[in-house]
Amino acid sequence: MGGTGSTRRLVVEELDGDGVVKISESVVRRLKGESEPEGASSSQSKSAPRPERVYMPPPPPPQFGQARIDSKKAVQEVENFYQQKLRQLEERNATLQKITNEQFAKAVQEVEQKFLKQTGSPVCQDLQSRVYNCYVDNPKYTLRCSADVRAFSLCVEKARQNALARKG
Repeated sequence: MGGTGSTRRLVVEELDGDGVVKISESVVRRLKGESEPEGASSSQSKSAPRPERVYMPPPPPPQFGQARIDSKKAVQEVENFYQQKLRQLEERNATLQKITNEQFAKAVQEVEQKFLKQTGSPVCQDLQSRVYNCYVDNPKYTLRCSADVRAFSLCVEKARQNALARKG
């Protein structure tokens, strides 16, 4: 197998593309499964092979109507397949969107509970209104309101300290 050279020769020729292929008689016999005559192999190796004309008809042309129907069916099947895939992806996307919206709403509620709901009651309202009225009465002389501002600041600081003492 591969160590010795093959003594059989195969000659294939196609002339002018008319569907005619020339092969030797020994190839025809081998294809038919017949054994070669004993003198033929020795005489063939000495002389050139004598090709024989064999006509091979071209395949019949496809029926155009049937091919068109088959291709339309194939295109329809592919289109249906991808439409189904698109529907599945849209359903999956809707499910993921719903889950994401629920998680977002839950996170918003947690943040609101931790930070936004804590509103304090107003403190030192009487001093706050005195500071405001002072600023309205003295728009050009704001230093005249410094005593009211100092009293308001001390009141706010006292309220802050009391709130921290209650939490701690």
